[in-house]
Amino acid sequence: MNVSDVSKAERVARLRAFLMAAMAVILVVTAWLGFGDGAADSARPWVRHVGWAVMILLWLVILATGGGLRLSRSVRRVMNDEVALANRGSALRLGFWTAMAGALALYAASFSLDLNLRDGLRLLVNFSIAAALARYAWLELR
Repeated sequence: MNVSDVSKAERVARLRAFLMAAMAVILVVTAWLGFGDGAADSARPWVRHVGWAVMILLWLVILATGGGLRLSRSVRRVMNDEVALANRGSALRLGFWTAMAGALALYAASFSLDLNLRDGLRLLVNFSIAAALARYAWLELR
């Protein structure tokens, strides 16, 4: 491993943290904006839903692997050191607990609201992943 690998890893790791923070905000905003919007009645609702699912899967892969899969092995090794792994573990735990609390909140809300399953799941997934992304970004940038 050389000095340029270390500097590249530091640069990419910082960019990754900023991207995760931005994506957390985007997920929260799109969850609220897309709630009950009727776009599912459009001519091509599958494009919107497949696009959302692909985006969610992409961020789950990035959370699970640390991203940077196209980088060299030495750069990924530096990027995903013990601190980054611990931060990712903490972020994934928060995402899990956010999902559990959100599921209970949606269950309780379903008694007084006419809640569409698709909307509820979208809120749950978006907020859970946003919590994990925000936690990881916060830990990496502090």
